[in-house]
Amino acid sequence: MKKIPFLDLKRVNDMIGDEIHQAMERVINSGWYILGNECKDFEAKLVEDLVDKDQGYAVGCNSGTDALVLSLRAAGVSSGDEIITVSHTAIPTVSAIVATGAVPIFVDICKDTWVMDVNRIEEAITEKTKAIICVHLYGNMVNIFAVKDLLKTIKREDIIVIEDCAQAQGAMLREHQAGTIGDFGAFSFYPSKNIGALGDGGAVFTKNKMFYDKLLMYRNYGQKDRYNAFVEGGLNSRLDEMQASVLSVKLNYLHEWNTKKKNLMAVYREALEDMPVTFQQVTNECIPGWHLCVIAVENGLNREEVMGKLEEQGVQTLIHYPHPTHLQKAFAKYRKQELKITEDLAQRIISLPFAYVMSANEIQDVANIVKKCIGS
Repeated sequence: MKKIPFLDLKRVNDMIGDEIHQAMERVINSGWYILGNECKDFEAKLVEDLVDKDQGYAVGCNSGTDALVLSLRAAGVSSGDEIITVSHTAIPTVSAIVATGAVPIFVDICKDTWVMDVNRIEEAITEKTKAIICVHLYGNMVNIFAVKDLLKTIKREDIIVIEDCAQAQGAMLREHQAGTIGDFGAFSFYPSKNIGALGDGGAVFTKNKMFYDKLLMYRNYGQKDRYNAFVEGGLNSRLDEMQASVLSVKLNYLHEWNTKKKNLMAVYREALEDMPVTFQQVTNECIPGWHLCVIAVENGLNREEVMGKLEEQGVQTLIHYPHPTHLQKAFAKYRKQELKITEDLAQRIISLPFAYVMSANEIQDVANIVKKCIGS
C-alpha cells in the first residue's frame, strides 16, 4: 500500500536543493555565522516583499515564538498586563504572552472563519489591556482593519495590535499582506511553514522606527552596541546566517507556492463538496496564504474513527489543534469563561496532507480515500 505522509519535507527542499546547497556553502565559506550579511539581506528582502517600497523594518530572530515575545517586549508589555488572544491556536502564542509576565485573555472564534471573532474583543478589554494578538490561522486572516476600527471607535488606540502570521505568510487583506496592518507582524520559519528554514527561525515586521530600534536590542541581550545593554530583559534570539541564507532562497518562491496551494485547496473543496465535512471559510476581502488544509467532520462523525480509517489506507493525518490552550494544565488559571465554538471545533478538526510539492492528482487521491473512509 502506498503511504501518503502528512508532509514530506525532504521532497519540499529537494525542489530547490541546488540553490539551498549553494546558499549554505556561501555561508560556510564566509566564516561569519551570526548577525552578518545573510541576515541583513534576508531582512531587506522580507521588507521589500511585504511592503514593496513603503517604509518598514524587519528583524530576524530565533523562532516564531520569540517573534511574539520580542514584539510584546518592544511594545512595553510587562507583568500584569492583559493580552487578548484566542485559545484555538498553537501553544507558542500563549507561551509568549506568559513569558513576558502578562496575562492571556481568551476570546472565542467565529464559527465559519475559525479565527478571532472581532465582535468579542470589546467586552474583553479592561484598563489592563495592553495588546491584542490576532492569530491568522491555517492561512486565513483576522480582519485587522476591523480590529483597528473598533479600537478607534472606543478610544483605545493605545492598545497594540500584533499579527501572529506563523501560518499565513503571503496572505492578503485588502491588498495588504499579513503582518503589515497591525503594529507588529510576527513570522515563524519553522520547517513546515509557508517558507521554512532547516531548523527554527522567525522575524518581526514593524513600520515604527522606535519599535524597530527596541527589537534590535531585545533580540541581542538588550545591547545597543557590543557589551552595552540599554534595555532589561534582552534575549539571545538571532536568526543565524545559515537559516537566513536558506530563507532568502525560499522567499523568492513564496507567492508561487501559495498560488499552487490555493489551487490544491480548490481540488480538496470540490472533491469533498457533498461530504459531511466543512472547510474554513474566507471573506471576500481576504486572499489566504494556505498553510494547512483542515476539515471539520459533521453529522456526529467520530473524528478518531475517521482518522483511524485513513491511517489504515496509508493516509497520515494530524490535528491542529486537539486541545484548546485555555483547557490545558499550564494555562488553566487563565480560564475565565467557556469558549463554546473553540471547544466544539477542537473535537472535529482533521488536517489532511497538503503541500505545494503535491500534484492535483495526489490531492484527488487523498480526497477519494477520505470519501471512502467517511462513506464506510
